[in-house]
Amino acid sequence: MRGLKIIKEIVLVLVIIGVVAGGIYAGLNYFGPGTVSEQTVKPKATPTVKKKKSIKLVAVGDSLTQGVGDGLNQGGYVGIIKSELTTKQAVKASTQNYGIAGETSTQIDQRVRTNKDLQQALKDADVITMSVGGNDLMAVLRQQMLNLNEADIKRAQTAYTAHLATLLQDVRQYNDQAPIFVFGIYNPFYLYFPKMTKMQAAVENWNTASAKVIKQQKNSYLIDICDQLSKGEKLTTQKKSKTASDSSNEKNQLIFTEDNFHPNHSGYQVMADDLYQVMMQQKNKWLIDRK
Repeated sequence: MRGLKIIKEIVLVLVIIGVVAGGIYAGLNYFGPGTVSEQTVKPKATPTVKKKKSIKLVAVGDSLTQGVGDGLNQGGYVGIIKSELTTKQAVKASTQNYGIAGETSTQIDQRVRTNKDLQQALKDADVITMSVGGNDLMAVLRQQMLNLNEADIKRAQTAYTAHLATLLQDVRQYNDQAPIFVFGIYNPFYLYFPKMTKMQAAVENWNTASAKVIKQQKNSYLIDICDQLSKGEKLTTQKKSKTASDSSNEKNQLIFTEDNFHPNHSGYQVMADDLYQVMMQQKNKWLIDRK
C-alpha cells in the first residue's frame, strides 16, 4: 500500500509539472517575439515624390537675358532652358523674359521696384534667373580700356556688390521661396587681346566678389560661365598647344561675330546647360510638388 501511495504522489507531481510547463509554453507563444514582430515591424510604404506638372521661370536682367546675339532668334538661354525643362523633366514650362540690353544693376533694380507686371511675375515664379553685372564693369573698362586702373575697378566692384545685394533683397520681397540663379560675367575679349591680363583679372575678381554676395542671400546660386564663354568652344573642347602671340588669331566659337561681345546661339546653349545643371542640383527647391 505504501508503494502505491508513493507512485500516486509521483504521478501527481508529474501532472503538475506538465500543466505548469504547458502554461509557460503557451505564454511564450502568445507574447513571444515572433507574434510581436509581426504586429509592429510591418514595412511602411515609401511616400511617392511628386513633381510639379508645370514650372514658371522668370528671367530678369540685361542683354544676356534678352538674348542679344542669338542668331536663331530662340530667345537666348531663356528659350533654350524652357525647351530643356520640357523635354528632360516632362513638365509644362513657361517663361517670362524681363531682360533689357544695356542695363546696369541699379537700372534692373529700379524696374524690380516699379514695374508692376514684373513684380507679379516674380510672385508667381517657381524659378528666378538673372544676368547682371557686365554693364557695370564695362562702364569702367570702356573709359580705361588701354590703361586699366586697378583702384578704379576695385571701387566700382565694391559699389556693384552693394547694388547686387540690394537687387537680390528687393526680388526677395516679392518671392521668398523660389531659388534665384545668377549668371556670372565673362571676358569676350580674352582670345582677341590675350596680353590684357588686367582685364581678365578684373572679370575674375568681379565674379569672386559676386559669388560671396550671392552665397549670403537665401536660396541663391551663382552660374559660373566665365571660363567657357571667355575661352570659347575650341579651347574648352580641344587640347591644343599655342603661345600667347597666336591666341589673338583664335576665334571664340561661342561669341556673336557681328559684335564680338554677346554669346551666339551656341554660347547661349552653354549658358542654358550650365543653368540646368545647377538647377537640378537644387531640384528639391523648385521641382517637387509639396502640396
